[in-house]
Formats: sequence, structure tokens, C-alpha cells
Amino acid sequence: MELTAVDSPIDIKLAATGEPARISFEPGGTAFEVAVDDFISLRLDSGSVSSIEIYHWPNGISVWLPYPGESDFIVLDSSGEEMARLW
Repeated sequence: MELTAVDSPIDIKLAATGEPARISFEPGGTAFEVAVDDFISLRLDSGSVSSIEIYHWPNGISVWLPYPGESDFIVLDSSGEEMARLW
């Protein structure tokens, strides 16, 4: 039996807990400042999840996306409104 990936959109929540955080999307360098206890979400096709790398350090999160042209990514604010499209 062969399993196939369904490219349905999913949201990855990126939150600032305890103190404000800078969330950046690389390699493009797009960044957002997120207030304490707030979050943004990255919407992507489920087939792209295995290509994403997420790093955390004090006051920041870095999200490494696949190279341009491989997929579209949408950044949403905590109310679900689109903030940016990457690639």
C-alpha cells in the first residue's frame, strides 16, 4: 500500500511567552516583533512541514523555510488576519 501526502494547509503557532520575542523567517530575513503572551502563525501546506527548521533562543525564534519557489507560506496574526506572504 502506498501512502500519499495530502497538501492541506496547516498552521504552526509561534508564541512569545514570558517576554516579547522577535520571530524571523529565513533565508529572506522577514521578521516580526511579538508581544508577551501573543503569537503569530505560519500557514503552509502539510507536505512542506518536513522542510521547515525552527530554532529558539532567549527572546527569539528563527524559522528556516525551503528555498523560494518550493511553496507559499502565509504569516497570520493572532486573530487570523494575513500579515505577509513569503515566497
